[in-house]
Amino acid sequence: MRRILHLFVWFLPIFSIAQKTVVSGVITDAETGERLPFVNLKFQDTKSGGTTNLEGEFLIESYYATDTLEISFVGYELTKVPVDVGKTQEIQIALQPTSGMLNDIIVEAPDELPSERLMRLVVRNKPINNREKLDAYQYETYNKIQLDLNNIGDGFDDRKFVQKLGEVLDYLDSNKQGKYLPMILSESVSRYYFKKNPKRKKEIMDATHITGVENLEVSQFMGEMYQDINVYDNLIFLFGKQFISPLNNSYKLFYKYYLADSAFIDNQWCYKLTFTPKRKGDLTFEGEMWIHDTTYAVKTITGDISPWANLNYVRGMRFEQEFDQVEPEVWMLTRERVIVDFQLLRKSKIYGFYGRKTTMRKDFVINQPYDDEFYSSDSRVEVAYDAKEKDQSYWRDHRHEPLSEDEKGVIKMVDTLAYNPTFRFLQNAGYMLTTGHYRLGLIEVGNLYNLISYNEVEGIRNEISVRTSNKFSKRIELAGRLAYGWSDQQIKYGVGMRYNITPKKRGMLAVYYRNDIEQLGMSPNAKEVGATFGTLLRTGPLDKLTSVKKTGVNLEKDIGKDLILYGGFEWKSYTPLGIADYKRYDNEGTVRDIENIKASEFTIKLRWGKNEEFISGQFDRISLGSRFPILSLQAIFGVKDLFNSDYNYQKIEFQLSHKARLGFFGAIHYDIQAGHVFGRAAYPFLKVHPGNQSYWLQTEAFNNMSFFEFVSDRYVSLMAEHHWNGLLFDRIPGIRKLKWRMVTAVRGVAGDLGNRHLSEMILPDVTHSLNWKPYVEVGAGIENIFNYLRIEFTWRLTHRVPGVNNFGIRARLNFDF
Repeated sequence: MRRILHLFVWFLPIFSIAQKTVVSGVITDAETGERLPFVNLKFQDTKSGGTTNLEGEFLIESYYATDTLEISFVGYELTKVPVDVGKTQEIQIALQPTSGMLNDIIVEAPDELPSERLMRLVVRNKPINNREKLDAYQYETYNKIQLDLNNIGDGFDDRKFVQKLGEVLDYLDSNKQGKYLPMILSESVSRYYFKKNPKRKKEIMDATHITGVENLEVSQFMGEMYQDINVYDNLIFLFGKQFISPLNNSYKLFYKYYLADSAFIDNQWCYKLTFTPKRKGDLTFEGEMWIHDTTYAVKTITGDISPWANLNYVRGMRFEQEFDQVEPEVWMLTRERVIVDFQLLRKSKIYGFYGRKTTMRKDFVINQPYDDEFYSSDSRVEVAYDAKEKDQSYWRDHRHEPLSEDEKGVIKMVDTLAYNPTFRFLQNAGYMLTTGHYRLGLIEVGNLYNLISYNEVEGIRNEISVRTSNKFSKRIELAGRLAYGWSDQQIKYGVGMRYNITPKKRGMLAVYYRNDIEQLGMSPNAKEVGATFGTLLRTGPLDKLTSVKKTGVNLEKDIGKDLILYGGFEWKSYTPLGIADYKRYDNEGTVRDIENIKASEFTIKLRWGKNEEFISGQFDRISLGSRFPILSLQAIFGVKDLFNSDYNYQKIEFQLSHKARLGFFGAIHYDIQAGHVFGRAAYPFLKVHPGNQSYWLQTEAFNNMSFFEFVSDRYVSLMAEHHWNGLLFDRIPGIRKLKWRMVTAVRGVAGDLGNRHLSEMILPDVTHSLNWKPYVEVGAGIENIFNYLRIEFTWRLTHRVPGVNNFGIRARLNFDF
């Protein structure tokens, strides 16, 4: 029960915000009324206090106040007076003279160890020492990040491709872990602002540059908001995981502490505490911290990730932080250093990376807030228009410390290697592995992952695509694709253009035409019909295909800070292929074939993700998610007779997606959708619930449902996964070394289909309505097998079909820390 209560406390946020307590007054002799000078005052259980002046007057201001003021003076009784914490008050105190008799002195053993008492006081004073107690603050911050290639053996110098690079050999360096090669260096200078009430944050990046990375908009991630380790938080978010802070409110559950030393640091008396995890498997740290003896604030702290922490690709990580009192009783983080050792595979000779980050802060301004309007911003980090154009003289003046010779070498080496043919080939090869396209000057040729595939209509299929590169233009992209099926002997093709109309605030205009084959009813993230990899993993044939001709135009525009607007128009024509067919009843009740169906659709969609962040290229971007739910609302209007469209209908769909972190208990990812289709339409234009006919696990589809098995015009669905991280398996010694993680899932949908749509097209024998009976499947599995593999066992609980196996095994690759 005690541990359960601790866990509940752990998840409760701290609502109390430290306020300054001000106490003033006069101290006199209770018998004579005489004012007493040099009387000692302090708040109980603290060292915060003061003395009276010659007139017996005092004034004490402190963030570290308790509800009791202790007054002591030679010849007088120790007096305790209640005070109101966080308020300004005036009191009169009369001290009683002591009698001549001395009381007995009793010596007892302490109830708690010195280390435990010190930690108790540290945790109690967390809200006071946390910088967010302040009404406002601002400072200038300088960030420097370096990425080095490591795990380099002695034979590295002799390898032919290294010798072809030439200049690389001049920049090899070494440390205790072996040789390493600097590859990337970034710097940024920004101004950071905070206001407590209402809570507002703002950062303006005045300068930034990245050496070694091209065409990737990551400048904003070099700022203060994306690299803050606050040891006063209960949980520290790193690598997508929540680590337990050494200053966690429930520290006794996770750490052991030892009082090791005491010394002056910057003329401040401090105590040294070492901390180690209580057990293996928790995401914890081990290290040491120096605690100021008066305020119980952290002066310095060094922490290393526990060696048995359930993490991938991270062999080690250390952070070092230094705090200073920039004003009396105001502690601020002034210097921070983080070093991470990345390795792609365990016990491998494949190269890894060192990530090094140094952050320095200066020019603090305390409790001088601006108007609320000042903190308004369209982005978490505002990047100045000329931030990337600062010259060397600016950097010499604004760096908080000069670059080392090693760091200067990174810039010189990368500038030199840019003209080396071997280095360019290695860059392009790496680009092809991640994007599927190989860069050839002004164009990119691909797609590596769609070169060859197979389906029942086309037989063997070959595809090639070409698009312009960023060397051609960073504002406009032209693209084309060509495919050929050796069985149907038909050429498929597509062309498109994307234009970034507002580069500063993303506005992407796209125009396209496509004539190809599709499998309707797939998950949006499923492998395409032409995917090479998807061909190898199918559990059933792709024999209910559709010839799709579509042309359209759409616009994606960022509105403000968190809102994205999508709008567009699309015309499309569907023709059934394989064993698929379209039929309807005519006026005489006779079944007639439908050659194809057409629709003209206008779409508008709003997507809101509070503090959602992206890593962006010139045209594509990847969402990093948000700790808040992401909401979207979409409306589609099908207009009959427009460009020979056959149907008049309206669709509306609401979606909520969230990745909720539960700290010690892992994380839950869930997605809720609800929609309604008005009007009349053929079933391919309704809600075709996404199925999966593949051994490849689809987290956004129903993995035991076939393509086109269920169709609805009213529906609500839930897909949820609980990633337990190492909570259970890390307690089992044999499995703990494997770093396996348990995952459980539930996926379900309920819906119905109105009869009005059946007059437009007859449902095939394999397609059904849910009739509001929920389809439910559950899954349980293991992820992080060999760092990459997830295997899930899935069971279909409802809408079971006699003679059909309702159990399945699915797998997918996961790239997760």
